Amino acid sequence: MSELPATTDVAIIGGGFAGAATAWALARRGIASIVLEREAELGKFASGRSAGLGRQLVDDDETTALTVRGAQLLRELGGVWRESGGVLTFDNAVDADAYLDRAKRFSVAIEQVATSAVASWWPHLPDLSIAAALHVPSDGVIDIAGLLAALVAGAEAGGAQIARSAGVTAIEPDSVGARLTTALGELEARIVVDASGAWAGRLVGAPPLVALKRHVYVVSGGVVDRAPWLWHLGEQELYVRGAADGVLISPCDGVPVAAGHQEADAEGDAALATRLGNSTLAGAKVLGRWACQRCFTPDLRMRIVSDRTRPWLVWAAGLGGHGATAATAVGERVADVVFQTLNGTLA
Repeated sequence: MSELPATTDVAIIGGGFAGAATAWALARRGIASIVLEREAELGKFASGRSAGLGRQLVDDDETTALTVRGAQLLRELGGVWRESGGVLTFDNAVDADAYLDRAKRFSVAIEQVATSAVASWWPHLPDLSIAAALHVPSDGVIDIAGLLAALVAGAEAGGAQIARSAGVTAIEPDSVGARLTTALGELEARIVVDASGAWAGRLVGAPPLVALKRHVYVVSGGVVDRAPWLWHLGEQELYVRGAADGVLISPCDGVPVAAGHQEADAEGDAALATRLGNSTLAGAKVLGRWACQRCFTPDLRMRIVSDRTRPWLVWAAGLGGHGATAATAVGERVADVVFQTLNGTLA
């Protein structure tokens, strides 16, 4: 797109998972929107670098509601979710009990498994301190590129427009809603959805989100056939899953960084070496490495809400690393808020 329309019902800032899913969900409601992405490609800084673990059960009920619903929608979307199963292991058995209770509340099938089962799936893992292990058969692996493409295709089929290289440099309230200044010109929108990831809030002077850098590696090594991915929740947090060329692994590091392009570095390499210890993967050849940024609000809850002081602004920010699994559900919820705002029914 070389030129923007003069007006739109909804302008969405950011073309990652949150922005694309919002456009997709709005299109399903028949609401026109335009996605304004600053880069020439979508999902460049975070969404496109996801490890693709479809994890439904997380640390709190509010986020779990979105990841469980998101997983359901991904299955319905077709072609982007492969049911692999997932294993959550814990240093502390009390934490596992909390997950069992959460699974029951959200009707997610789960089973306790022995540490010997974990070892049979992942014999080359480091000597983790596992007090309890839970298997979620319906967890999966997400085709990241396929998901973003499917969301965009669904959005465009419903009338949404995608503007690349259209970075927003200013937003000013006006009588209709807000006027946005972009690299492709000006645009007037009734509603603005801020889905700009680590940059969320900057254009309106809101407190910045916290961006944390995380490393992901692919190393050589065999994977037991049909092994579920594994996420260890404890002092030595890490996750692993099978990859086309070997094993995908992250040391789950989290160094605060400024929003922007993240490069893998020696600090991440050191974190990986610490996690692997003397395991058989410690000497494995590194086939690939990259870094991404995960974004959090101060209270660690996703910000999916209408702004109290700016009636034209809706937030879709702070997905905290759960964007791939939760994206479609986040889009649904943002679309609900936008619909209520457009129709003046928001309390």
